[in-house]
Order: sequence, then structure tokens, then C-alpha cells
Amino acid sequence: MKAKQRVFFVKSFSLAEVLLGIIILVLVISTTLITYINCFILIDTIKNINIATTAAQGIIEEMRSSIFKDLVGNYNGLNFVVNDIPESMGTVYINNDNPEFLEVTVSVCWRQRNRVIGEDTNLNGTLDAGEDFNNNGIIDSPAQLTTRIVNRK
Repeated sequence: MKAKQRVFFVKSFSLAEVLLGIIILVLVISTTLITYINCFILIDTIKNINIATTAAQGIIEEMRSSIFKDLVGNYNGLNFVVNDIPESMGTVYINNDNPEFLEVTVSVCWRQRNRVIGEDTNLNGTLDAGEDFNNNGIIDSPAQLTTRIVNRK
């Protein structure tokens, strides 16, 4: 009796299929890494916004505990540095069109990873030419608080 010979055919991938698979894998891995890196940048930004907003809130609370008639003279145009954010500058604006009702805006800008967050591009606390992107007359920032303080005689 003659033994039957079995022939096995192994199906393999062609070179083009292997290269296409490698390209897809590289794209998926690089996209994942870029997203991961961007998450770290976003975490830094959120942390700095939280710190800057807390500093702005502290200035507003300090103003609320001050004498009302001295607010404009002591705080309008005040510049301050946020200690927990290197290269930062905060600015206080007071709109006193109505002397019994003040609108206070506190804005904080800072440098993060070689770019400035906010409109104060040179971080000097003053509104220079070309910095007011929305033409509202104040330095704007993601960490900006606006409130109203009323004279409670």
C-alpha cells in the first residue's frame, strides 16, 4: 500500500501587506503618543489656570475687605506676580464710571512652554500696542475674574 503524500500550502503575507501593516501600526502608536503628550500640556495649563484664578480671587477678596473710597486709588492698574507660576503677571482694572458701583476685572497672564497664555505678550502688566486682540481696552486671559463692588455706606 502506497502512503498518500500530503502537501501543505502555507499562506503567507506579501511584502506589500507587511509594509502596510507596519505603516498602520506606526500611525496608531504615534497618534497615541502625541495625544499622551498633549494631555500633559493640558494638565499644566489647567493647573496654572487654577493657580492664577485663585490668586485673582485673593486680590478681589482683599479689595472687598478694604475701604471702598480707597479702592480706585490703591488697586486700579495694580500689577502683581503669582508666586506659584514663574513668569506671570496679573493686572487689576477698575471701571469707576459710577463712583458708588465699581466693576473690577483681575486678569493673570503667564508664560508656559515658550508661549504666553493671555494677551500680555511681554508680561509687563500694561496694555501695549498689538496686545488687545479683542479691542476691549484690558488685557484678557483664560484666568480672568470680573466682579462688582458696591459702596455699602
